[in-house]
Amino acid sequence: MQKKLTSFVDDNEIPLLLDFLFNGLKPSADLPLSLHNDIQLAFRHFTEAHGEAAGGPRLSSARRYLAKIQEILHFGDSLVLLRRHRRANHRAYRLQRTASDVEEITIRDFLTLKEQLFASEENGREPIEINLAPFYDYGPSLRDPDTIGNGIRHLNRYMSANLSQSPEKWNLRLYEFLKLHHLHGTQLLLDGATVGSVEELENSLEDCVDFLERCEDPENLAAIGRKLEHLGFLRGWGDSRDRMLETFLLLQDLLEQPNEVTLEEFLSRIPMVSKVALISPHGWFGQHNVLGRPDTGGQVVYILDQAKALEDFLREDLRRAGLDITPKILILTRLIPEHEGTTSNLRLEPVEQTENCFILRVPFREKEGRVVEHWISRFRIWPYLDRYAREAEQELLAEFGGRPDLIVGNYSDGNLVGTLLSKSLGVIQCNIAHALEKSKYLFSDLYWHRFEEEYNFSIQFTADLIAMNHANFIISSTRQEITGTETSIGQYESYQFFTMPGLMRVTSGINLFHPRFNVIPPGVNEEIFFPYTEKSRRDPARGAELARSIFEDEDENSIGRLARPELPPIFSIARLDRIKNLTGLAEAYGRNEELRSRANLVVVASVLNPEHSKDAEEQAEIARMYEIIERHGLRPHMRWLGRRLAKEETGEIYRVIADRGGVFVQPALFEAFGLTILEAMHSGLPVFATAFGGPSEIIVDRQSGFLINPTVYEEMSGTVADFFAACEADPDHWLGFSERGLRRARENFTWGLYCRRLTRLTKVYGFWKYATSNLAKARMSQYTHLLHQLFYGERANRLPGGR
Repeated sequence: MQKKLTSFVDDNEIPLLLDFLFNGLKPSADLPLSLHNDIQLAFRHFTEAHGEAAGGPRLSSARRYLAKIQEILHFGDSLVLLRRHRRANHRAYRLQRTASDVEEITIRDFLTLKEQLFASEENGREPIEINLAPFYDYGPSLRDPDTIGNGIRHLNRYMSANLSQSPEKWNLRLYEFLKLHHLHGTQLLLDGATVGSVEELENSLEDCVDFLERCEDPENLAAIGRKLEHLGFLRGWGDSRDRMLETFLLLQDLLEQPNEVTLEEFLSRIPMVSKVALISPHGWFGQHNVLGRPDTGGQVVYILDQAKALEDFLREDLRRAGLDITPKILILTRLIPEHEGTTSNLRLEPVEQTENCFILRVPFREKEGRVVEHWISRFRIWPYLDRYAREAEQELLAEFGGRPDLIVGNYSDGNLVGTLLSKSLGVIQCNIAHALEKSKYLFSDLYWHRFEEEYNFSIQFTADLIAMNHANFIISSTRQEITGTETSIGQYESYQFFTMPGLMRVTSGINLFHPRFNVIPPGVNEEIFFPYTEKSRRDPARGAELARSIFEDEDENSIGRLARPELPPIFSIARLDRIKNLTGLAEAYGRNEELRSRANLVVVASVLNPEHSKDAEEQAEIARMYEIIERHGLRPHMRWLGRRLAKEETGEIYRVIADRGGVFVQPALFEAFGLTILEAMHSGLPVFATAFGGPSEIIVDRQSGFLINPTVYEEMSGTVADFFAACEADPDHWLGFSERGLRRARENFTWGLYCRRLTRLTKVYGFWKYATSNLAKARMSQYTHLLHQLFYGERANRLPGGR
């Protein structure tokens, strides 16, 4: 379909726009593709050269047009432009040098043309084409991309509308759902022998409400229970007369005048969750001596804190339903016999400060059945996961004494295992990506063959497609993980369509407008991460010891001796890998003489000796850190500590830094969320964090913290230097950011809020799973099963450990 360029750009600006696109935008010879940032930078230089700043053409409509262009493919006298006119909405156009019209082409054609540009001997064959769009012909579909990430609201709206418009059909499903409801092997809620139909339910409800409203002895729960049972209502409606009455009134309203608020509130009261399996196979998963090891970091902290908070919430949720049931949570991970001083060799490990949470470890096995003794990179574990899932299923059933009520996958491998378990057990499945590698490694799809030996992205991306399309619901910490920003593509959005030339062409990989996506930010353990001002909760001896370790001790685990230890510290903690960009922070600090005169730099980053790391990327970053320190002469200004800290130590270190008027900087090139940012904010420490990714949804820039561009060193260091200068001029400046950051963290990012939302999602999507036809889901399951068997399995089994 032909479109005039004047549909997008003012007529008088078109000649200069064409001049820029065909002459001013010059891709490299080996990469005939321009990305959004390349286009914006080149256009800025182009307009400067053409005198816009000095009164030349303004090119305002051309600038607006180019702001929505994500990619340009260069074919000499023709270009192919990918325009993202709204979040999660893309259109592709072909533009000829000599024409003023553009031709709209399909996404499939766009991918095919892209493959032509990147064809090589290694990827010259026709790729397999994957299109999952036909399997999304059920349920509601969102329209506005701004509503993506709040799927539960739209699902409730859709189901309540069905209850209103098709009451005979949907009221029957609700009745059957209540009648069949069991927990821990005990039937709850409704006795089908006494209440045999929707009509009988409505009549019994009237009698029940009348009885409870006129009840003369509301504290006699035993007598109330006997009367309700006589009317056909079993346990699970509430732990008090008032709670039961509220729940019955909600059900009555739902049957008579349904709406989305009533539906969600009613479903949230049904006791549906008592056994939860959290799946996280890769890395070193333990409670001590694991953080900082390869493939081990924030995800471990997230899951442990999640398990503890979820146990507390479910215990209260079950109690309020009137049930004396102790919830049980199992964290399923990998058993590693060569445990290197960790507890990764223990099959079952109680989670500290919990009553009934455990880490359950199941080993990987070679094809002949021998246990894999050593740690394996997350990029190479794929051939073990099918067998692991089968064996883990039996372990989970034995430990739970039956099926779990909810399976939560974590990261690509955990989500795939969660999918296999969910399919086998028929249990509702939630996915949490944490981070999708496809977004972290530039051109990981186009140049997949270059990455394959080390990263096996062809296998991982296929696992992502299988898991995210099978999940009942997906939660992300931020909306940006799903749909990005106005100028950048989200992690899930990058799976809508892509090509791995010669291997796979994904024309529709995920439907972002399906209501499975929900944003639920996590919290932190507030027993560990609490404000520096709460002196009564702090251990002065531990604080003094950690202060000496951070600022003074000179041993094999530290580098640098501060010439002016009285200066406020700039603090950062992370693994030394490229994405975390600690070396970028050191470089920015080293280049800024003013900042060095105002503050010291303190970095905690696992190991100092590259020989003590098994990770090639970490080894390279360690070497780079040494080079930066020596080149800028940073030893009198910087402390680099090579330690693995317990969480309790980390919490106190944040407070020690705050005691000295310091700040926390998170300089990652990209961060899906940023738990360390929340830890620092809950501790009362002013924060500076990358503008790329989730931190922009945690921090309100220049109100509760600062967003920084970690790739522009002068800007990053200048922002921090300006902050310290303002603090010198006004002592309340530091305190204002400390208090506003703490307030934002407490009001928006807590595990209590997280667990409430997660549990509601499970209950709402659980009812949706029961109430809707499984035909469409079955077709999706069959398609992804074929993808798993014929593509994922075939490639995974080529790796060491495959059959």
